[in-house]
Amino acid sequence: MSQQERKSVSLGERWRREATRGVDDTRLAAALDALPSIRKPMVRIRAGSIRCEMEGTMGSIHEVSLQIRTLPQRDWQTLIRVLRRSKSIVEALENGRVPRSFDRLVARIIGEPLFPDARSVTFGCSCDLPEKPCRHVLALHELFARRLDEKPWEILMLRGVDLQAMLAKVRQTEPDGELPPLAFGVPEEPVLYPDAEDADLGQSLSPMQVRWFDGGISVRCVDAALRALEALSTTPTPVPAPAPPPPVKTRA
Repeated sequence: MSQQERKSVSLGERWRREATRGVDDTRLAAALDALPSIRKPMVRIRAGSIRCEMEGTMGSIHEVSLQIRTLPQRDWQTLIRVLRRSKSIVEALENGRVPRSFDRLVARIIGEPLFPDARSVTFGCSCDLPEKPCRHVLALHELFARRLDEKPWEILMLRGVDLQAMLAKVRQTEPDGELPPLAFGVPEEPVLYPDAEDADLGQSLSPMQVRWFDGGISVRCVDAALRALEALSTTPTPVPAPAPPPPVKTRA
């Protein structure tokens, strides 16, 4: 699979893969059959949960839910400050897209990724079917996957993030006196949060880089580092002097 193909995986497809990992084709087919019975007006997406009502056989109604904890807020101001220097990520969010780079940025600064793995999502259903998850839960997973393909920002809603409020804080004009200058005159922070599926999160953004971005390293230190780099690029590499010839041995 090429890098371009990896980049094209949608949020909905990622959710579908996580939700159906280890589920056999027969159960997936039963979930797709049950999907139309979800009562669309009764689908409720809130911070930390997705709930719906589903019509079962003989007129029964099943209450189905998915739950996940919301993202912690302790380092959110640091995330806001870095986003002010990440123009491409902000533009994507403003256009209703949630790039993988934002997911990785959240993971590094907040401590966990925006997009959850299957183990962090719990479920419940009022049916008495023995298999877990039942076809109603799988159907709700599929419904949310389809919604993410159309409205990817709903993943933010589920994790307790108010997208518009976050963007409003990002747009607030604040003095950059505490932030280090951008290197080499670039308009935004370099792309250190790759979108590829196989990108190594641990190598995307180091703790030192986070300190650099949010002003934890002084401007004086940054200026000294930039001057040293500039000096390295202009100072010619010294040519080592030739070694002296070995002494000539003479006979006594």
